[in-house]
Amino acid sequence: MRLIQFGDRVITDFNQAFADVLERVERPGSFAVSGSFDMHPPRLEIEGLGPIALPLMPEQAARLVAIAEQAPYGRGTETLVDPRVRRTWQLDATRVRLTGRHWSEDLAKVVESVRLGLGVAASIEAQIYKLLVYDTGSFFVPHRDTEKAPGMFATLVIVLPGDYSGGDLLIRHRGQEVRFDLHRDEPAEAAFAAFYADCVHEVLPIASGYRLALIYNLVRVGKGKLPRPPDYDQEQDRLTRLLTAWDDSESAPDKLVYPLEHAYTQDQLDFAMLKGKDAAAAQLLVPAAAAAHCDLYLALISINESGWAEYTGYGRRGDWDMEIGEVTETEMSIHDWRLPDGGRPAMGALPFDEDEVEVFAD
Repeated sequence: MRLIQFGDRVITDFNQAFADVLERVERPGSFAVSGSFDMHPPRLEIEGLGPIALPLMPEQAARLVAIAEQAPYGRGTETLVDPRVRRTWQLDATRVRLTGRHWSEDLAKVVESVRLGLGVAASIEAQIYKLLVYDTGSFFVPHRDTEKAPGMFATLVIVLPGDYSGGDLLIRHRGQEVRFDLHRDEPAEAAFAAFYADCVHEVLPIASGYRLALIYNLVRVGKGKLPRPPDYDQEQDRLTRLLTAWDDSESAPDKLVYPLEHAYTQDQLDFAMLKGKDAAAAQLLVPAAAAAHCDLYLALISINESGWAEYTGYGRRGDWDMEIGEVTETEMSIHDWRLPDGGRPAMGALPFDEDEVEVFAD
């Protein structure tokens, strides 16, 4: 029996304790997500100005600012305008017209990517709220979004192609922070970011140029509770402490294997391509292993069996029929290693015996 000291307790079945933690993790997801997509340029028309060419040109950006209003911010029940808090220009959605079949398809793909990234199981839709113009010096201090529509649970920002620098988006939630640079160099590439409405976020000052951003309210379709980001803080802490205790123990096994629920080919074997519960488990395992100074890999396991077979006669096609007899030799190995950052270490296949590697209980 292997014993591992865990705080003031002794764990006799480390594998089961580890598997029990991961069993509680059912869905992946984060409080914020970002990405980009190859955009089919939509027809963008502004009331009082007409069509806007993309990528955004400085002359048209200046005209947009001239007909826009300074964006306000909310403080309690008040709506205030103060350039020391928020320096941005806005156009209401009623003044913005976006058309084009391909744009609708592009937006639908973005919304689906965001739904998965935020860990939302239910159907959601994006409702356009504002068009924002950021000129040089524009910013927005840390703040939270208010509910602007029934069923709203998150905000989606799509930055259209244009030449600017600065303006990174910072998002904080429960002691975590992410920083998104939504500028793209390619003229037909657009960036997006989405985050839950209760997240504190800010826009850092635009260093140069103009940034054009579409703001959408993400709304739950149908009735039910509003989506919330997956909260596995307790599981994350317990997993880190378990790995630390395992690493410090002299009686624990040197290697542990946790089987995934889905099957993956060599081309699919990547932390970024994990599905469902596998992705959720990796979301906890990657930072926990790093904090506990443990090595973590994805890998394939091969089991090759050989033995003898008996001839039982000819088959219908004239070939021999064979019946498997006894397996006399089994070779098992772990191979095709993958790191959390996508790297492929130069490690060969690692042979193992059944008694050598502890495999987690299902």
